[in-house]
Amino acid sequence: MLGTFGAGGILLVVTLALIAHKRGGGKFQPVKGHHVFYWGAVIGIASASAGQSLQKIGLISTEFSNALTKQSETFGTIGPAAVALAVILIAFGFKPNFPKDLLCGIAAPGILSAATGLWAIPVGLLTSLLHSVAS
Repeated sequence: MLGTFGAGGILLVVTLALIAHKRGGGKFQPVKGHHVFYWGAVIGIASASAGQSLQKIGLISTEFSNALTKQSETFGTIGPAAVALAVILIAFGFKPNFPKDLLCGIAAPGILSAATGLWAIPVGLLTSLLHSVAS
């Protein structure tokens, strides 16, 4: 219907949408509120299947999860589900903030997938949807 986007094309479109989102009134403004988290999740999923330079974006979740789970000597065992819940609480438990919500959104797909179980269901659905659009 729209042609082939590809993972890099989706990243380009989502990034432009984040910067120049139109919210009525005929003025272009950046996305505000917790919506940034969802846009960040799309960036995280699309970057996982993009070219080599863009795949580094998806490593945010891996590094964040590894940093917390390796602190088991200091804090005790921290499992992947605890990291997933912490990211969700940071994203939605505090006042909306563009950088915080964007980083949490980008990290969320990898962290939720690593937590498995119910955490991975939304990521699987969104990934399937994006792959059907990208190809």
